[in-house]
Amino acid sequence: MSEQQKSIIVIGAGMSGMATAAYAQMNGYQSTIFELHETPGGCCTAWYRKDFTFDWCISWLNGSGTNNEMATIWDELGCLKGVAINHADVFNTVIDTQGNKIEFHVEPDKLEASLIALSPEDEPLIKEFCDYVRKLRGCMKHYPFLKSQGLMTRWDKAKMMWHFLPYMRTFMKTLALTMETFSSKFKNPQIAEAMNWIFYDRHDHFSLMPFAFNLACAAERNSGVPEIGSLGLSFKLADKVTSLGGEIRYQSKVEEILVENDVAVGIRLSDGTEHFADHVIAASDSYSMTKMLLKDRYPHPILERMYDEMKHKADGMIFPGCVTIFIAVDHDYSDHPAYNTFLLPDNVKSNFPGMLHNGIHVQVRNKLYPNQAPEGKSVLYITYLSDYEPWNNLNPESINTQGKNKTRNRHTRRRRSVEYKTTKKEIGQHVVKFLAQHFDKIEEKVEYIDVSSPLTSERYTENYQGTIFAWEPFMPVTEELEKYQDKHGPTLPNLANLYYTGQWSAHGGVTRSASSGRHIAQHLCIDDGKKFKVLIPELETENLPKNILESDNKYA
Repeated sequence: MSEQQKSIIVIGAGMSGMATAAYAQMNGYQSTIFELHETPGGCCTAWYRKDFTFDWCISWLNGSGTNNEMATIWDELGCLKGVAINHADVFNTVIDTQGNKIEFHVEPDKLEASLIALSPEDEPLIKEFCDYVRKLRGCMKHYPFLKSQGLMTRWDKAKMMWHFLPYMRTFMKTLALTMETFSSKFKNPQIAEAMNWIFYDRHDHFSLMPFAFNLACAAERNSGVPEIGSLGLSFKLADKVTSLGGEIRYQSKVEEILVENDVAVGIRLSDGTEHFADHVIAASDSYSMTKMLLKDRYPHPILERMYDEMKHKADGMIFPGCVTIFIAVDHDYSDHPAYNTFLLPDNVKSNFPGMLHNGIHVQVRNKLYPNQAPEGKSVLYITYLSDYEPWNNLNPESINTQGKNKTRNRHTRRRRSVEYKTTKKEIGQHVVKFLAQHFDKIEEKVEYIDVSSPLTSERYTENYQGTIFAWEPFMPVTEELEKYQDKHGPTLPNLANLYYTGQWSAHGGVTRSASSGRHIAQHLCIDDGKKFKVLIPELETENLPKNILESDNKYA
């Protein structure tokens, strides 16, 4: 390591890890990412079956528009350059057990008119919600993503507050009220229930703000889907890293973060090799980072309390995992809405292990991602939030380890019980039977069914119990963590030269994860007395690999 160029090691090639490496490269650091899997992206991924793409992640991507800091992130990383963005006019359609449909249009005027037509007696509440959406459309260009509040100067904060003044009342009102409380005021029971399902599944702890804000993003055409899909976006970012001189080492499992005199100096891999750098960035599960990689030697005052509550099953402490069912069908369902949530009667819900709420979300995936199914065919993407334990109980600990057929570098292989595999097969059958009421010819036209569980997410990303968003947002203790990080950074007390990033430090989706990588690079520059800069060179067009996950993902 030369004195002129410092080095960083990044644990994990998810979106936050790759963004960290890209921004670090722009600022003169030599970055090496160690990734346990054979592809980039972490949760932002897809796999292939026959001629179909099963895209596991992006249902909408904030920042896919223009003239806002979310979009600036993707401009700086070059991920959406030359990529077509597709949009839906309806954010979600909620269908109750009686077949009644409520459409949540992204345009607030159309949403207001359609809901009032359904329930004139709820006009004041409908107008109130749609006014929130209208108001938040205007603040989009001022919403801060380029710096965390902890990195902002007094002048930065003053400018932010000045821009936010016209919207402050809206933010305060929508943050102070949960959607569950707000929706309970509606007289029409169908709308009252449907409001809770705008985000596809039910989120009891969410405040009203993210519902209105994301509808506002969609109305501003700032939350479309990139035609290249989730894995395509991940490969774009991986190409950005390597084009800037960074390195990604796949099939490299980190077993320990090496520390000397309370300074993080490198990592040890599962093959015993050691690698050293000036800084170590954990773009991974923070529980795994502190408890396994650091051997519990550097406790965090807030995280330790969160871990304790998480282990004792505190309500809403951690965002749940997800069960996903992909159905490839030899039939065109483009006449159906792209996004649908079906509420289930109790006797149907009982067929789905771990289901937290009585509904499944169904996307006609190829309607917005036309390349994910051959012409005249469809991919249905079905999800529900799920508890972890019922799935873990299906797979006894005695076989919940890497199997006999593993090789040194196949760290995501797992043996699964017959009961686990049978349950997944049965779920696919139950879904098809239920959807036959709504999707013509599906029973006789199914070509392929693929089911993943929270255990799949756990083995693929090593996220605690397969969580897809880490900590539950809008909880008092998560707000406490944010305040601590604003003051001290995403660091551990008494340990120098280590940062953690991603979902475990920055709540939100793919865009928030990418922006957290920018923030880490800013911290590095501050540590080393450098001025943070952004370079935006031309990124060559790449050939995205196909079928790379086909052999591995059958071990889901």
